[in-house]
Amino acid sequence: MDIQPYLDSFPLPAKRGILSDINKEKTEKAVQEAMKNPEDVASQLVKRLLDPGAEGNDIQARHLLHTMAVRIPDYDRKVNTNKRAKFSLVLAKAISGNYPDRVKAFIIRQLQICGGEEVVPAIGAFLIVEGIADDAAQALIAIGKVSAEQFRKALPKVKNNSILYRNVLHGLAELADESSKEDFLEVLVNEDNECRLLGLWGLTQIGDSSTLEDFLKADQKEKGFSRIKAASFCLQFAEKIQKKDAAKIYRHLQETRTLPEEKYLQKIASSAL
Repeated sequence: MDIQPYLDSFPLPAKRGILSDINKEKTEKAVQEAMKNPEDVASQLVKRLLDPGAEGNDIQARHLLHTMAVRIPDYDRKVNTNKRAKFSLVLAKAISGNYPDRVKAFIIRQLQICGGEEVVPAIGAFLIVEGIADDAAQALIAIGKVSAEQFRKALPKVKNNSILYRNVLHGLAELADESSKEDFLEVLVNEDNECRLLGLWGLTQIGDSSTLEDFLKADQKEKGFSRIKAASFCLQFAEKIQKKDAAKIYRHLQETRTLPEEKYLQKIASSAL
């Protein structure tokens, strides 16, 4: 399949790096034609992608691939086909192939837009890969709760890498993964304050009253910005649980937030009790 005519419809940047001379009608027609056979086009496009800094130019290929990723979910709904899933699987196969890491990261960002359950395992494999893990996490979070298992599987593999560990904890907290409750409790005693905050946030997201005692005990240890952030988690937690349990949080804030700059927390707690 020759996709060059599609690519030729997209502009190249001028000397100053700005896209110019865009023929909207010509570009739109190329996109419509490409959407008729998205799997084959995607397969060809990924072969045109280059590692940033490498010799050559892949701007047109990137623009077309991104445009297709943005449009195909809506296109799929309108014409009632399964082209979105097939298109996404082509991209998922590519990230498992022999491409530069930054090319894989770009493809994963497209899957963040159009991917579904079918590509979750392929993306999940990159949660343990430095340089790509953040893109993988954002894509999985966008896909939704079905991705939580990938984060859970990655967690024990990245405990010795603080950056990857925080990234996975963030994903589990963002997805409010109830199966990770024990992991959030465990991290409350971590030496890394960012990890502790992610543990507090994860418990806040789940909103399980059975974790409240450990949550409040951990909150008392935070200082500086972490103390401010932990207080906000306290208020969020209180909104998710029954009044009698929420009252424990408000009394805790009254007892622990006594600095002059924390008067607002005293007022919030008093008005809630």
